[in-house]
Amino acid sequence: MPSYIAVQNTYDVFQIALFINDILVGKKREDKHYTSKLFIPILDQLLQEHNIRINDLDFCAVNCGPGPFSTLRSILASVNGIHAASNLPLIGIDGLEATFLEFYDKQYDHTAVLLNAFNNEVYYLIAQEDTILSKGYQKIDTFIYQLHEKPIHFIGNGVTLHQNLIKQTLGDNAIIKDPNPSMCSIEMIGKLGLEKWYNDQFTGYLMPLHLKKHAVEL
Repeated sequence: MPSYIAVQNTYDVFQIALFINDILVGKKREDKHYTSKLFIPILDQLLQEHNIRINDLDFCAVNCGPGPFSTLRSILASVNGIHAASNLPLIGIDGLEATFLEFYDKQYDHTAVLLNAFNNEVYYLIAQEDTILSKGYQKIDTFIYQLHEKPIHFIGNGVTLHQNLIKQTLGDNAIIKDPNPSMCSIEMIGKLGLEKWYNDQFTGYLMPLHLKKHAVEL
């Protein structure tokens, strides 16, 4: 059975988890502002605590976004550097899809996952039953007004941020659970990474899934 690490950012912190034989055996977290400085030391500490070396790992699964631009770039620069130094296989996970898969509720025909894209924008995923129909980003008011008049199960930190507008616009057609999940867990990142590893879906260097360009790129 494989041993591997999973990496996650939650908009507030970054997390690194170690899995051995499919079991999460250790997890570290730190404020996202220290990602560049502390990612490697925290990873090293986690591995040392379990007498594991980088070369003992089978792969690294990473939430590639969408998410906060600077934190995501720092994480990917770190894991890409590890890949360059050790040839550790990397597996990229789509954060929108992971959030949908973790919290999808089959009692609702339609699901919308919204993650905060800042500046009153959201990254979105729309699904009908268990089929993903579309993904992208848009201004929250434009996105909400375009939705059809039908019950939709909303998930994600973008929902919590814009809950009042969603409720005012869609009324009872907006289904928002309490508590509302903010985004996928690091356990889900590890689970999806393992599935991809078994299917030989690992790659070399990873790129961020921003879905939109940063202001400096425009």
